[in-house]
Amino acid sequence: MIIAIVKARIIEEKKEELKEIANILQYDFSVNEKGCEQYESYIDGNTFLTIERWSSQEELDIHLEAEHVKKYVPLLRECVEDGIFDVQFIKSNDVSFVKI
Repeated sequence: MIIAIVKARIIEEKKEELKEIANILQYDFSVNEKGCEQYESYIDGNTFLTIERWSSQEELDIHLEAEHVKKYVPLLRECVEDGIFDVQFIKSNDVSFVKI
């Protein structure tokens, strides 16, 4: 199992736009993706947070190459400071931190 915790600081005037895009990914796509066990996005003040849980690295990799990810993630980047997400990956007992 792979858990990804995605966090970013929202540009204030882009909060509603980000919410709309995040809802599309959560409710229109994640529910139909093979291997997606959890995909939930939250907004707390100016913080954007998504928690994803995938059955395997292979299924996460397929998700990351999906057309809807290629379409909507760049739009999400336009809504967060510096266009950067801080991501924590938890793979069994391994934990890593990256900026993407």
